Order: sequence, then C-alpha cells, then structure tokens
Amino acid sequence: MSAIIQKISIRSIDAKRFVMGPEAMRNTKITTSSSITSLHTDASMLFVGFVYSVDYYPNVASIKIEGEIRYANPPLEGIDVANKKLPSALSREIHTAILRFCMPELVLLSKQLELIPPIPMPNMESKKEGYPKVNDNKYDYR
Repeated sequence: MSAIIQKISIRSIDAKRFVMGPEAMRNTKITTSSSITSLHTDASMLFVGFVYSVDYYPNVASIKIEGEIRYANPPLEGIDVANKKLPSALSREIHTAILRFCMPELVLLSKQLELIPPIPMPNMESKKEGYPKVNDNKYDYR
C-alpha cells in the first residue's frame, strides 16, 4: 500500500505586527522557515508536528502556524522518532505539504495585518543585449 498524507491540521496561529504604517515596510526582509517539532508512529500512521514561521525584519511582524500532519502507511525504514529524523525524500514531501498548506493561510493573514505576502517575487531580466539588467525585488506597499 502506498503512503499518503491523510490530514493536515492547524493547532495554533500567532500573528503579530509590531510597527504600523507604510514606512515600516521599506527595506523589509522576509524570512520563512519550516521545522518538524515532533514525530510519533501508531500502527500504520506517522504523526508529524510542525511549525511554519514567517518573520519580517527589522522587527516589523511575525506569523507562526503550528500544526500536525497525519501520514498513512509511511515507509518506516529510516525514520528516527527519538531524534526527529526522516529520510530525505519523505522530509522533502512533508515540507512541501506544509508549504502548500500554510501559504494560502499566510497570504490571508498578511493581508489582514497589512503586510507584504510572504511569496518570493521573481526577478525580471532583459534577454536583449545592450539593455540594462533589471534586478528590482523591492515592493512599495501602500
């Protein structure tokens, strides 16, 4: 039987904006991180606790989502519950699921807090010779 993510649920959401006003958003750096906080198994299930956090620097805001993934029929070889270690393929799949699940929530929360959404913007480059390279990743949020 193949492994499948059965359910992803949110335990808590913590969203804070420390500084108000559009001038606070100038030169803001956004960092995101996903981490596994707990692992335990039960018969044919793997339970993965996670935290996905977004920080807006310098000290503008922070958003943290805590939750759990229920993974049915996981490949149990290579899983170290005591040290919270997963095989790289399974870890990549779980972190991708966390990102896909949390990103829409983060976009909605950032809108409510009047923040820039934590989605990386692509850099645009000119392919023609002689034109200056455009490397503008600054976003003026008004």
